[in-house]
Amino acid sequence: MEFSFLHISDIHLDRPFSNLNNFSIDDKLSKLCKNATERAFNNIIDFAVLKNVDFVLIAGDTFDSCEQDFSSKLILKRGLEKLNNAQIKVYLICGNHDPLSSYGRTTFNYDENSLIKIIGYNTNNFIELPVENRKGEKIVLLHAISFREEKFNENPVKYLKRAENGFNIGLLHCDLNSDNLSPYAPCLLSELKDLNYDYFALGHIHIPSELSENIQYSGTIQGRNTKETGSHGIRYIKVNDNKITKNTFIPTDIIRFEDITADITSAGDTIEVLNIIEEKISEKISINSESVEVYLIRPYITGCCSFFNEINEAFFNTLAEKIKSDFSQKVYISQMEWNISPKIENEILMQDNGISGEIYRTAISEDILQKSFITVEEAFKNLLTCCNFTNEEYNEFKIKVINNAKEECKNLCSMIYGSNGTDNEQ
Repeated sequence: MEFSFLHISDIHLDRPFSNLNNFSIDDKLSKLCKNATERAFNNIIDFAVLKNVDFVLIAGDTFDSCEQDFSSKLILKRGLEKLNNAQIKVYLICGNHDPLSSYGRTTFNYDENSLIKIIGYNTNNFIELPVENRKGEKIVLLHAISFREEKFNENPVKYLKRAENGFNIGLLHCDLNSDNLSPYAPCLLSELKDLNYDYFALGHIHIPSELSENIQYSGTIQGRNTKETGSHGIRYIKVNDNKITKNTFIPTDIIRFEDITADITSAGDTIEVLNIIEEKISEKISINSESVEVYLIRPYITGCCSFFNEINEAFFNTLAEKIKSDFSQKVYISQMEWNISPKIENEILMQDNGISGEIYRTAISEDILQKSFITVEEAFKNLLTCCNFTNEEYNEFKIKVINNAKEECKNLCSMIYGSNGTDNEQ
């Protein structure tokens, strides 16, 4: 017997974006931020209808707070009604942000015969619910628990047991591997594994997480701040003869946050800094999702350079506009964070009376470098033998290693020199 379902969680329909102060907000980005979560949710509904799934699981925190605004309620209600009209069942549990006490019966007036099941609202709570396909055949036994209030201090595992026959699914909003003091349904991964369910659809953690092949947090459908980096979406699962045959993550985020780190030590000028940063951005967005319309990228700059004083706020502002243009308005960068130091000339380091000068003079002495190379040579002798160097090639290799060591030492000492405040106008 075949069937399919979606695992969704932490929609947070009425949660605004945050941590955007350092991004250059324009009308396009402002509008996207306002509508991104609603669009992601509506796309999920359309995907469920397109795939003709048998049911949809929503693992809590559909709303962001107990005080739900009217427009958010309408977004959810319209989506659920569209699934209902397509004969797709929905099983929704309530989490800490949207406990049962916050759902109004005048808005979600589903009776016990409805295809829409809000666990604890038009069903019992701590429920074991048989799920049938469109032919009336039992395909799943669903074990689901909702938060009645904002805090649920109990371990939900004590309410769960496995049915011997059929495909068992656990639908939980929980704080996994936390201590017993957590107010968000604390339990252990080992406890879930011991239940031997066929699938656990979990909510509460916003970053998608595959804890095992059949125990997963689907994560939020749309990242809302700089801490929620990477792809966000849902799980699409197909089952045949009580075996999961497909378990696919489907990206749904319209806006995606990413962090990049760029070492600019090799850059000769600010133009090359731009090239390095754009290369890092291209690497980050090369595996592109069709859902993503804008990337909000936070760059972190490291290294040392001779044009240290040119890296300033005016440079960042110009750089941000250039990157937005070069990536066709698809990439916005925040004000950069950086930990860079001036690249100091050898003569300055040699004459410095501080710790950076002492380290540099000691580390680049020919005696120490030759001894260090012998240590490297001994550690990698098997690998070097495989290279089949001629004498001339080996001497070139040795010179290159020693020169690289000198350059790295110089960069390190430059950073120490700069961090001590010398010639550092950051």
